[in-house]
Amino acid sequence: MRDEMFASAAGTGAAVNGEPIKVSGLGDVRSATLEIGWNSRSGMPAFIELVEKMTVGTGAGMIRSASGALGMAYVAAGRIDAYVENHINAWDVLAGLVLVREAGGYVSDFLAGNGLSEGNPILACTPQLRDVLVKASGIGEVSRAASSKI
Repeated sequence: MRDEMFASAAGTGAAVNGEPIKVSGLGDVRSATLEIGWNSRSGMPAFIELVEKMTVGTGAGMIRSASGALGMAYVAAGRIDAYVENHINAWDVLAGLVLVREAGGYVSDFLAGNGLSEGNPILACTPQLRDVLVKASGIGEVSRAASSKI
């Protein structure tokens, strides 16, 4: 749609159309823009609860683009400050994990348990927003062992 190609590999940084990208670096959650993903596996009540925790609970603003992969890429590019979802599948998020991490961002431990085969919750954000968004969402810390598998 925007003729953009996001690319990254472990240890190489992240880029869009060959130009380096970085997460926004925003630290004030009340000025943050979060994308909150919806999925049928978790259902509407869990989505509404997450929206309430992430917006009313923190003061952040919310958008929806309907694409977890694009949401993760936009965090990496600094266009939004966080992406969070109660459940996402590996094929929608694995490339985004590398993009966000290589762009200097934080990603939760998506690969914990059976994340690769069954999916898991995800939180990706600026490092400055990590603590407040982990606390608000309940989506936990990144595991160094799991991170090294990507």
